[in-house]
Amino acid sequence: MAQPLNIDTFVWATGAFCQLNRVPYDASLLIKQFPPPYDVVNLQQALQSFGLNNSVKKFSIEQLPTASLPCLALLNPTPSPEGNTPVGNTEDQPAPINGVALVLRRDEKRLLVLQPNQAEPITVGIDDFAQQITGDFLVVRKVEETVADDGSTISAINAAPNNNTSAKQNKTAKNSDPKEFGFRWFIPELLKYKRIWSEVLLASLTIQLVGLAVPICTQIVIDKVVVHHTTSTLIVIATALFIFLIFTAAMGWVRQYLVLHTGNRIDATLGHKVFSHLLDLPVRYYDHRPTGVIIARVHGVETIREFLAGGLVTLLLDFPFLIVFLAIMFWYSWQLTLISVAGLALIAIISFIVTPIIRAKLNHQFMLGARNQAFLTEYVSGMETVKSLQMEPQLKQTFGNYLSTYLNASFDSRKLSITYNTAANTLDQLQTLAILCVGAWLVMHNTNFTIGMLVAFQMFSGRLSGPVLRLVGLWQEFQQADIAVKRLGDVMNAPAEPMTLIPTRANTNQTINITVDSLGFKYSDEHPWLYQNLTFNIQAGHCVVVMGPSGCGKSTLAKLLLGFYQPQEGNIKLNGQDIRYLAANELRNHFGVVPQETVIFSGTIYDNLTLANPHASFEQIIHACQLAEIHNAIEQLPQGYQTTVGEHGTGLSGGQKQRIAIARALLKQPKVLIFDEAVSNLDQQTAEHFAQTVNKLKGKVTILFITHQLPKGLHVDEAVILGKENPNYVKQMGSEKV
Repeated sequence: MAQPLNIDTFVWATGAFCQLNRVPYDASLLIKQFPPPYDVVNLQQALQSFGLNNSVKKFSIEQLPTASLPCLALLNPTPSPEGNTPVGNTEDQPAPINGVALVLRRDEKRLLVLQPNQAEPITVGIDDFAQQITGDFLVVRKVEETVADDGSTISAINAAPNNNTSAKQNKTAKNSDPKEFGFRWFIPELLKYKRIWSEVLLASLTIQLVGLAVPICTQIVIDKVVVHHTTSTLIVIATALFIFLIFTAAMGWVRQYLVLHTGNRIDATLGHKVFSHLLDLPVRYYDHRPTGVIIARVHGVETIREFLAGGLVTLLLDFPFLIVFLAIMFWYSWQLTLISVAGLALIAIISFIVTPIIRAKLNHQFMLGARNQAFLTEYVSGMETVKSLQMEPQLKQTFGNYLSTYLNASFDSRKLSITYNTAANTLDQLQTLAILCVGAWLVMHNTNFTIGMLVAFQMFSGRLSGPVLRLVGLWQEFQQADIAVKRLGDVMNAPAEPMTLIPTRANTNQTINITVDSLGFKYSDEHPWLYQNLTFNIQAGHCVVVMGPSGCGKSTLAKLLLGFYQPQEGNIKLNGQDIRYLAANELRNHFGVVPQETVIFSGTIYDNLTLANPHASFEQIIHACQLAEIHNAIEQLPQGYQTTVGEHGTGLSGGQKQRIAIARALLKQPKVLIFDEAVSNLDQQTAEHFAQTVNKLKGKVTILFITHQLPKGLHVDEAVILGKENPNYVKQMGSEKV
């Protein structure tokens, strides 16, 4: 289990290494990208995001190499009534320690160390410090260099941080990673477990050596023991074979366990990478693809992992031994060996003929399955609408047709696979029959070829044909994995939104001035212009209402401000800075949004509120809920803020969900608040109270209020009127005309 860290230690350690390596650093960006709880693993991920390669290494303090300094020492979690007690010597006894200490320099007897609660580094004795550390050190270097296990500095040209980096770091990542998603993308993850693969190789070697012994012992029993009636030899050989078989079974179990365990670890890592990239994709990616299709493609990770870390690894480990078996078989009888090889060659030829057909059928089956999943996802999520419109009969018929088409496609692909497997097995049995007949003829006409040799040859032939038949089956699995890779490539090859943890501009607490200049936007080349030459200005701290008829682009304007869509013409500026030059997380840090369609996730009300600010205190949460006029309603629930709500906020009214969304936006403490039809589900009295809350925020934040109808009592500084069936039309008026 990774050593836990509190938020102060996490931020301090990350900032310390960034400063030591002269990397720009912003604590506010860091904690928003890395929510609690914190531990050493989170710290490693954060440092990697700044382009700082790192690894946890175990050293004794006496052997701590100078090349590893500065490094972070992990301290023993000794309870202390005052928390993180500074490293030092009190009354000749080492002080109790929690957390970490930054080791800056060392000599033969002393260390220069710094802890989070110390203003200046202090000097401590090596012996005292040795009693307070776990022996684990976090060694950190820039991407250009890293530290080997012995502490020496080595080049790390191919090392690169993840995608959440600056433009310079992203350039480095692009140079080191494959250009497109494919099987090569999985190789680095497989190579992380070289030691385990070496153990699997050792187990495979043991199994194959025992596999050599069994046919030879069988030959000895038939040709020597049976002929000469040597019971004592039979007992010895039988005992040896019994031990061999038990040992082989144990080694087989160990091999499968290691492969399964490692495969699960790879699956977890790759699944997390895929999901992380999925979250980093722009909104437009999701606009053009059904949710069910995306989910079906992401599920392809498991199919790929099973192929790479399962059957493929086992076959690659067993395949080299086929040469050994083939050589032994040739030594026994070249005639029988040719028969065995010819049969296997026929199976391979059939495999290559059938493969393209199977591939096309599997691809068609995958597309139909994705369509079914998209259909179910869409209509199950909209079940209230389905029932209110009495759509059940049509949907039953439609899904029945979809399911029938999918099952027919699945039946066709499976039928072809069964036919192919039957043909391959029949050829294998014919090969066995041919070897038996020709081998019997050789026994009868060749004094050098015995019955025991024939039986042993049959066993060797089985050891040869088994992996080849597995290779044939693996070839079909490869077709499925290849389809999954191509489908998953649609996700992984899609460019992610730019993210950064490195500050590119001064972090200001000033309110935001918004300038929209000659903006032109349409959803695609086939769509008409939604805006063209749209120009207006929102002064910092003002409350501006955006109004207009349905379909004029009020909500789309909010999405443009958030960077969800990119305009074809003109630009949007925040305090004079074009938002196109801001990373997505930098841009959205400024905004708090109450969307038109409120989404409440399954979990407790408290969990939903803290999504916007995981570090918010309970007092801050209560204050935000009081401002949103939802605190009293939550208090009346059986479990208050710990009340569990279902998917999409099941158990809450539309108005309650909208007010929770308002509180969630306020918790983010934004500089710009966007209310997109935020009062549409509120009664008139609550809407008026909410208007008073918005009035109190005037001057503290810039407010953009998108609505069809103004709530009574809302003090508006200006209004932006869109529409009039003209993409060029915009009218900005003062509060006296609103």
